[in-house]
Amino acid sequence: MFDTTELAAVTIHEFRRGLDGLTEAEASFRPEKADGTRMNAIAWSVQHVANHWGNVALAVAGRALEWHGPPADGTPPDYRAALAMLDDATLNLGWLARVRNAALTRTDADLGGESTGTFVARAVLHTWFHTGEINAVRQLLGHPEIEFVGAAAGRLRWLDEPARD
Repeated sequence: MFDTTELAAVTIHEFRRGLDGLTEAEASFRPEKADGTRMNAIAWSVQHVANHWGNVALAVAGRALEWHGPPADGTPPDYRAALAMLDDATLNLGWLARVRNAALTRTDADLGGESTGTFVARAVLHTWFHTGEINAVRQLLGHPEIEFVGAAAGRLRWLDEPARD
């Protein structure tokens, strides 16, 4: 199994790798899709992911979720503000290492009946989804493709499963 804190840290590191070298104007670009609608702007995805991770911390602490996400109509938020929100939510994920099983197995109506632990896993998977989306928009903007997940050596290690009685 993997340590949740390490898995979250690698996930956020890879998400941030997709933001390297972007300008504010590029982060607000919404490419057109084949059906005439538009993709998410990178700034929108940044604030969206930041909101999710902020809510992970609240859920684990047993507090009510808060909405600080981007505009529902897809309007790109201010990129610098979205990055600051991402920093607030993810720069120090060390608190995950101190979370006890009771907090992760608790279910909550705000989480659609999921456990808090499943909500943490959803945040990791959700972040990877938007990492891929950002990679696609970067390429449309002329940035080089991020061809694969960066090296995890030294950042993510396999842990032996604890002995079960």
